[in-house]
Amino acid sequence: MHLLYIRIFLLMHMSPTPEELLEEARRLHQSADYKKGLKTAEKALKRFQKQMRLDRAIEALRVMGDCAINAHDLKKAAKLYESLMDEGVKISNLWYQSAAHWGLGQVLLRTLQYEPAANHFMAGLDIARKISDKWYTAWNAFGLANALRGMGRLEDARSLLQEALESFRAQNQNTFADWVEKALADIGADVPSPGELRVWLCPLCGSKFTADQVTSLKSGTTATCEYCGTATG
Repeated sequence: MHLLYIRIFLLMHMSPTPEELLEEARRLHQSADYKKGLKTAEKALKRFQKQMRLDRAIEALRVMGDCAINAHDLKKAAKLYESLMDEGVKISNLWYQSAAHWGLGQVLLRTLQYEPAANHFMAGLDIARKISDKWYTAWNAFGLANALRGMGRLEDARSLLQEALESFRAQNQNTFADWVEKALADIGADVPSPGELRVWLCPLCGSKFTADQVTSLKSGTTATCEYCGTATG
């Protein structure tokens, strides 16, 4: 019995803290191990909830949403971002509301629903501008630009791409700034196919899909961006 108590004590004191679990989930997300990152962030969420640390639980929820969207689990991502929105409203946190709008916009953009996606990105961008947050200003502006490009509204998209580029550069986010620069370079060639209004774009980096990929998307098959690896459809 004494040995059992020792084992329980060691397990309790050797298990990672919720903050450590959350940090590990972020690391897994950054290394593209999204499914494992989702599970790890969920563990952190439950630990934070048990400790009644709701301000940290909502951050774990955000990381879960980002892992789910990048794992292309759109149904789960939508539920997580809706929960994130609800929690952000409950605690009157505009940053999380902006994050939730970006996430919900991405869910819609990844099934090429440009108009409703644009509505979420615009709402998220308005909030991010209001609180002077460069991160979600950049991502919501980029998302909105891609949605507008998809609808053929190229001039509106161009000014938003410039805003996203400036915000990414201000944060030294060079990879994402490169994505925006590529989108700006490509936008002049955005001519919809005859009889079609939309331009078929990667929802994350804005790269145009190839003709074969467009055919796959039209048939309901998922296509993967050759530039950033994002799955769409």
